[in-house]
This record gives sequence, C-alpha cells and structure tokens, in this order.
Amino acid sequence: PNGEGTWNNPPVQQRAFNDYKNAGFTAVRIPITWDQHTLNYPPYTIDSLWLNRVEQVVDWGLQSGLFIIINAHHESWIKNWYSDSTVARFDSIWSQIAARFQSKSDSLIFEILNEPYPMSSANVNSLNAQVLKIIRKTNPTRIVSYSGYMWSNSDQLVSAAIPDPADKYLIGYYHSYDPSPFGLDGIGTYGSSADINATKAKFDQVTSWSMKYNIPVILDEFGYIDTSDYNSRMCAYGTVVDQALSHGVGAFAWDDGGDFPIYNRYTFGFNEIKDILIHTYPQSPNALKISQVGNAVKIQWHNRNTENDTIIIQRKTGSSSFYNFAKVAPSDSQYIDTLAIPGVKFYYRLRIILKNSIEVQSYPIMINVITTYIKSMSNTTPKFELSDNYPNPFNPSTQITFSLQSQEKVSLKVYNLLGQEVALLINREMNAGGHSVRFSADNLPSGVYIYQLNAGPFISNKKMILLK
Repeated sequence: PNGEGTWNNPPVQQRAFNDYKNAGFTAVRIPITWDQHTLNYPPYTIDSLWLNRVEQVVDWGLQSGLFIIINAHHESWIKNWYSDSTVARFDSIWSQIAARFQSKSDSLIFEILNEPYPMSSANVNSLNAQVLKIIRKTNPTRIVSYSGYMWSNSDQLVSAAIPDPADKYLIGYYHSYDPSPFGLDGIGTYGSSADINATKAKFDQVTSWSMKYNIPVILDEFGYIDTSDYNSRMCAYGTVVDQALSHGVGAFAWDDGGDFPIYNRYTFGFNEIKDILIHTYPQSPNALKISQVGNAVKIQWHNRNTENDTIIIQRKTGSSSFYNFAKVAPSDSQYIDTLAIPGVKFYYRLRIILKNSIEVQSYPIMINVITTYIKSMSNTTPKFELSDNYPNPFNPSTQITFSLQSQEKVSLKVYNLLGQEVALLINREMNAGGHSVRFSADNLPSGVYIYQLNAGPFISNKKMILLK
C-alpha cells in the first residue's frame, strides 16, 4: 500500500486499464497510501514524484473510459493516533490531492478514508465533514464517497453522520466480506437460503437508507478468499452481483493479486470470477447443484428467464478455459454429463444469449469425479468391470478390455473432450465373460479421449491418452 509492488503485484501498467475496459468493466478503485510519501511536519508536502505517478495512473484509467476512485488507504498513522497534528496532516494531504486533480473529468471520484478502524464514530464523522469542506474549495461538484467508522460495513454506514446533508455530490460506501468467517477466512460454506437472504438483507438495508436520504450508495469492496470452498465462493460472488444489479448498487470486487485474485498483473489474464462480475444478471440461472451419479455428473439449476433459445453447457478442467460442451432446451433445468473422467476435476457453467443479444451466464460449479459404477437398486454388485486400456498412453492403437457378469446389450464408444463421438467400437448383444477390443486412432490427433461402456442400464468411463 505504501508503494507499488506490494500485495504480490508489479507496478501498475497502462495495459491493465485497457484490459479492464475491454473485459466490460466500467469502474476501477485504486487504493493509495500517502503516508511514506508525505512530510511528517508542516506544510506536510506530498512528494512530487509520487504525486506525478499517481496522476499518471489516474490518467491511464480515465483515458480508458473508466470511472476511477482514489482514496486514502491504510493510513494507520491517523487511524491509530488521531490528534490535532495528524488531522492537520490529513487535511493537508487532501487539500493537495484536491488541488492537483481539480481539472480532471467528473469520472474521477474521491473516497475520503478507507476502513477507519479503530477511530471512534465521532472522530470519523468529524473527519468526513472537515475533509469534504476542504475538497469542496477546489472541487465543488466532484463526487465524494464516505463511510462510517470501524470496517465500513453497512450498519456503520447507515448510522454515520452525513458530512453535509445539503451536498448533492455525495456517495455513501460500504464493504462486505459477509458472511463471517467465510468471506475473509474461508471457514464454512455459502449458498443456503439463509445465506442468500442475509446478502439480500444487506442490500435492502443500504438501498432503504439511500432512498431515505437521497444519497447513492456503492459497495466498494467485496470478495471471498480463494482458500474457501470453490462452489460456495462462486455462488457468493454470483449472489452479490445479482443483488447489486437488482438493487441498483454499484459493486467493486476486491482484487489484491493474492488471496482475492481476479486479474493477473503479470500475465494479463482474468480468472473465472471476471465472467461472474460481467455476465451475471437477474436473468442468470442460479441455485446450481452438482452431484455424481455413477461415473456421470448431474448438474441442476433454476431458470429465471424465458428470453433465450437454448442453454449452453460449458465445461473445463483445471486451468483450461471454458468451452461450449452441450446444448439443452431453454426450459431444461438439469443435464447429465456421461463423459466425465474419474480422477479429474470438472467445472461447469451455463451460458445463455438473450433475445437482445446480451450474454448471460451462471456462476461456475465444480466436482471432483471419483471412480464408481452405476448400480441397480436390488443388486449392489457391478454388472461389469471396465479395465484400463493398455498401453496408455498409446500410438497408434490400444487394447480395451472388460468383463460382463451376464449377457447384456453392449455399446463401447470413444469421445473427445468436446463430447464428440469419434468411434463406435461395439454395439450388440454380448455374452458373459471377458472381452477385448482394439481401438486404432490412425486418423485422430494427439490428446485425451474417453471410452464409455454401456452394458444394459450400467455406464462406466475411462480416459486414454493418444501421443503421436
């Protein structure tokens, strides 16, 4: 916070703002700590090189067509030692910031102080009012955001004194990593009706306050630590974005490059949270559930719109990218993937193009597929055993073996990872006992393939690797 290169990040690059804009974001909040770049004695001058650098970064953001928020962040020197001298220093800092940026466009927003813990409520209220007056000397119509005391949560915002009730250019901000300890520490899960209702209640609270006092409100920090349960975390991000849109509240996801990653400032790539932030709408499918049925994966969801022609199931593994995997009817609310590979983590999400061409997505959901068999209700013994193929990896052919416990109608098919059938090896009645079939891949490219055995009502999949 006191200099670039902290929080596991390199110095800011102009490309980042272009990437944000191209991804579909409209605003970026830039945390700035002024302490180590400002004199500790009057006239409390801010280092000119630092101020120039801040202005350069701000200009990059504004030139990209983004709204930009700058603030005073992690200023422990005033939060922990609130006194006449520290207040005078803080006043001077904001006086210099306001003067330096007074000619910038209205797309630049000032945030007075981030999370003013452990200052008292009275001191925070006093500081907010005093700094607002200083800013207004040079920026009479610039939007200024403020919060309540402590950690700037919603309760503290609605109980805070309004710095100037007559000021028409104020925004109230609050932070939320709720529920605790899930959001910040990754303990527990998220996704129950109670969890979602609690998230909604926060938005109900701040929008009620906003309407009462005619002051817009933004959620300018929210997030869920990446060590938390994946499916819970994705659901939480999706729920917050959904509720923010439904309530008309601007929301800023916290991205520190460490515990709350979204954009990699070294590789210039986004993870899947970006798509939640951009493509979640009140029309998005939600209430996703995932389970394993035998060797298949079952996905269930709740549809919230009738404005789409089809629902596209997207799938990926590991660090790969999502790709279109299957299509289902717009009224469908479940899908069974029979091509999942045991021992592999699979990620799914739903993609819909509305009639107005807006792309809507669900949040993603993940399952770690384990080796199992589909079994009958009356007999827990598998009706067949599908062996590993040998050799594996192979080139150009491999032997697939399996054993049936009784005569069955058998089909043995090979699929690529896009779910496309590339070979039908068996499709007939077969006797009980051991069987073997050779699969030749002369005309196929290198890659991972799945062979699926259907014997009566029973299904099992295995993977094989073709290396040419």
